[in-house]
Amino acid sequence: MTNGRHTLCLSDVLASALARHGDRTAIKTDDRQVSYAELDRASDALAASLQRHGIGRGDRVALHLRNCIEYVVAEFAILKLCAVKVPLNELMAPSEITYCLDHAQARALIRHASLPEASEPVDSIQLTLCAPEEAFEPQGREWLASLADYTRGFVRSAPHADDMAVLAYTGGTTGRPKGVVHIQSTLAINLFAHVVSGDIRSDEVMLLTTPLPHSAGFHLLACLLQGGQVVIARRFEPESFVRLTLEHRATWTFAVPTMIYRLLDHLKTSPTGLPSLRTFVYGAAPMSLERLQEGLAVFGPVFLQIYGQTECPNFVTTLTKSDHLDPTLLTSCGRPVPFLTIDLIGPDGTQTPNGSVGEIQIRSPYNLVEYYRDPTATADALVGGALRTGDLAVRDERGYLFLVDRTKDMIITGGMNVYSVEVERALRDHPAIREAAVVGLPDPDWGERVTAAVTANEPLDIAAVQAFVRARLSAYKSPKSIVEIGAMPLTPYGKVDKKALRTILAALP
Repeated sequence: MTNGRHTLCLSDVLASALARHGDRTAIKTDDRQVSYAELDRASDALAASLQRHGIGRGDRVALHLRNCIEYVVAEFAILKLCAVKVPLNELMAPSEITYCLDHAQARALIRHASLPEASEPVDSIQLTLCAPEEAFEPQGREWLASLADYTRGFVRSAPHADDMAVLAYTGGTTGRPKGVVHIQSTLAINLFAHVVSGDIRSDEVMLLTTPLPHSAGFHLLACLLQGGQVVIARRFEPESFVRLTLEHRATWTFAVPTMIYRLLDHLKTSPTGLPSLRTFVYGAAPMSLERLQEGLAVFGPVFLQIYGQTECPNFVTTLTKSDHLDPTLLTSCGRPVPFLTIDLIGPDGTQTPNGSVGEIQIRSPYNLVEYYRDPTATADALVGGALRTGDLAVRDERGYLFLVDRTKDMIITGGMNVYSVEVERALRDHPAIREAAVVGLPDPDWGERVTAAVTANEPLDIAAVQAFVRARLSAYKSPKSIVEIGAMPLTPYGKVDKKALRTILAALP
């Protein structure tokens, strides 16, 4: 409450949802389901257990779990204590786990016993709970005991608007991961942005097959706010995606482009309709124009593209379903959502005109507050109240943004700027190429040489591919070399790891 006005807090908003939706089904997996009331009771029990172990307001609690009901129970328990969730991706290496736990000064860790452990002990961890991966398995005894110890006298903590709620670590492709701090009030607003701009309705059946520590976790909470059902899968596989969609009559889902490609390829050999899907959200990486057009032909006008960052979760711009009906917009990431404004800033610090490249800077009610324990990075990212994204884009006269590159991925060759996204798009237009990534490698004459890695559907004629690209791009933008590789190196969040790719390509003869 500020000056007589109520300030929204994430914990309050979600606690209200649990009480409001009661006996409605909240979460389903392949073999289990829980109602909102059961989720409320189970998270009370876990919160009470954590509290008896000394965990409370402001304490960092790390979650290193696969997609499961227990992840959601733990998230609500942390919120009820006004503690801080530290989500860890299941694909993290032991050294990354160690760094994040130590940097976050985490006091508790809830994990699946079969996932990698930290590479060395972390002094701040005072409590570790193992969540069950299967019903009644031995590794879950501590978790089950904590629920059995539930006392009906548990009272949740009252949140403050500026309480830290989430400490999320970035992918760390250019160095150590940074800890992104979000607070109770900003995440409450962000949740409503998900509902409004993500077209999440009260009768939603949301199928989530991507990791909950990343974008999917925000979508899940928004669906629960609305009273919908969430179907959680451990991982994405095209066959199980189709089965779950048909079995549960899923209406809403989220995927990254590579998942959509695999799904479209699967449907070519096992054709079936998915008529219940009315919203298919995609983002996190550029999508091939050809494959997007194919997806529209297969699924109809259900696609909704989102652009966001860990620092401004998920909803910075959207390319709406109706936007996808305009062929000239299919390479755009859309327009800003109603909750924020965007400036495109040139190298001289002034706004760039329409049609010119500038760095996206966001003024939003749900930007990060800071990078945890990193004032230098915070000062670099937050300038005059705006978030510098490091993403370069062009805006057209209608206000639509077209991403051209990350500032760190822009290639300067012979004094000319080359935007890797533009070159990658030209490569993906080749019918034999499945995926493409472009980086700059050191060159004694040019400064950097444009170098491409591709994966292919069939044997490639590299010279023919180079001619194909030269017919579409200026000579200085065309790759000096194209290398076919078996698979792209990925970050734990499913994006191409260009730092690793540079290392791979630089090591080739």
